[in-house]
Amino acid sequence: MYDKVCEKCGTRLSSYYQTGMLGCPECYNAFRMEILSTLKDIQRSTEHTGKKLSNGLDKELLDEYKRLLKEKELAIMEGRFSDLREISANLFDLTEELKRRGLI
Repeated sequence: MYDKVCEKCGTRLSSYYQTGMLGCPECYNAFRMEILSTLKDIQRSTEHTGKKLSNGLDKELLDEYKRLLKEKELAIMEGRFSDLREISANLFDLTEELKRRGLI
């Protein structure tokens, strides 16, 4: 069976059928014909309006992301290159999680 894929984020149509969630705004275009009636029933609209922070965890993750960015900048300015590797690794992991949640 053919499984459509969003070219922007790689989300598969089968994933939408399993979870009911899309990966990015472009998914609405990629899967338009398959999801149009379902979206209208669920959301009362077929237009993507973006993700709103759904819980305190999303806010905490964004706050931690901002903190790590500042800490990375400070480590560079102060020449703390030994700390920079750990900060950058943490920042990378957090960035991936935020992308997965559609927050950045």
